[in-house]
Amino acid sequence: MFASTTLTLITEAADKPHKKMTLAEKGEQARQESVELEQTQLQKAREAAKATSEREQKALAKVESNDWEAQQLEKARSQSDERLTRQQKYLQQAQEAATQTRKIPKETSIEPLESE
Repeated sequence: MFASTTLTLITEAADKPHKKMTLAEKGEQARQESVELEQTQLQKAREAAKATSEREQKALAKVESNDWEAQQLEKARSQSDERLTRQQKYLQQAQEAATQTRKIPKETSIEPLESE
């Protein structure tokens, strides 16, 4: 009986890995956990940096598109100003022409030519 009880206790002890760890083993386990934690944090930092970079690229693209829009608006404004300047020039020329007195030559009497 005693032998079977001892045998049962030994097999239960072997099944359970609750052995006391030495200080060196605890230190090694802590180092491994530290390395794993560091790797996890590095991976999270990489993912966050990538997400930040993508947001920056989107913002930059939006700003660049706004620059293009601003250039197009400026171009349209300058063309409109040129058109208005031309219209004002033509209007001024027309007004000057309207104020000038027209000198129409007097009709000279046309005498019939005498034929011989």
